[in-house]
Amino acid sequence: MALQLAGCSGQEAAVPPVVRAVKVETVSAGRGDGMRMAGVVRQQQRAALAFESSGRLMSLGVDVGGHVQTGQVLAKLDDEPARLRLKQAQASVATSLAQALERKRNYQRQQSLFASGSVAQSVVEQAETAWQDASAQQRRASADLALAQREVERVRLIAPFAGRVVARPVEPYSEAASGQVVLEIESDDSRQIVAAVPVAQALKMTPGERAAAWMVSQPTVALDLVLESLSQRADNGLTQTAIFRVEDAGEPLPSGVSVLVQLSPESSRAMTIAMQALVVGDEYSKAQVFVYQPGQGKVSARNVSLKGVWQGRAVIDSGLVEGEQIVVSGVAFLTDGQAVSLFQPSTRLTQN
Repeated sequence: MALQLAGCSGQEAAVPPVVRAVKVETVSAGRGDGMRMAGVVRQQQRAALAFESSGRLMSLGVDVGGHVQTGQVLAKLDDEPARLRLKQAQASVATSLAQALERKRNYQRQQSLFASGSVAQSVVEQAETAWQDASAQQRRASADLALAQREVERVRLIAPFAGRVVARPVEPYSEAASGQVVLEIESDDSRQIVAAVPVAQALKMTPGERAAAWMVSQPTVALDLVLESLSQRADNGLTQTAIFRVEDAGEPLPSGVSVLVQLSPESSRAMTIAMQALVVGDEYSKAQVFVYQPGQGKVSARNVSLKGVWQGRAVIDSGLVEGEQIVVSGVAFLTDGQAVSLFQPSTRLTQN
């Protein structure tokens, strides 16, 4: 009877809200162990010098290891072919100029005859066309002359900056092809070290950070480095090029030498969280997480900025601090301020 009355009373018992059990993860930065990688020494200024035109190498006054000064003549081609082409171009300019002048006068003469009714309109048009063609030939001849003059000037190889010769792949009196490297020079100024850095590590690096390097031949002598720049392109999707400036080598540091680069421990630290903790929005670098509030038994929504993904985990740029707890499962079903409880696994091991 009591059950029947309860069913007919029209009043239903209030259903208590369901407290969802969630799994959490404590936010922490990875241990900075100073990642190591291979690098190569190079000079800040370097150039591979070649002639624009082909020809016989008549003069080569420097050798590997030699000092050069800015503006110094390093090599010279046989200039006779270039000078002959210059004379030919000068003659073509003179011929085209005379022809253009003659056809211009003929056009003007035909215009006068047409005005007096002595010739037809078509004759005037033909004379005008001939004059325009001659003018075009004159401009072409002038351009050929400029190229010939440039070729004469470029038979000499000039040092663009002061430095040393590091390679000489050709010999005097040999035939040098157009664009063939004749000399390689490097400046004596600051040296750099180039290294391939994993993309995940590059996300944590900023210009100005310090690092160290060692040569294999001198493992006890450390070189102080400063990160100058990072390439914004990932080679093969795996590494980015980092350029370090050598502060003060002290000892001779030849270009091309392989070194071991070690980053500072701080640059190897990164705050990462599980990908399952993210509620991703329209922007790739923006997302939302739910932070667990232990004293209230609730979760609060928090916007975070992302740097990228490393080993299957999201790298956090801002929005979280170490020690906070975030929900890592079922975030799609949570709302800001929702009451939750920590998930407690129920197994024989926990019961015992």
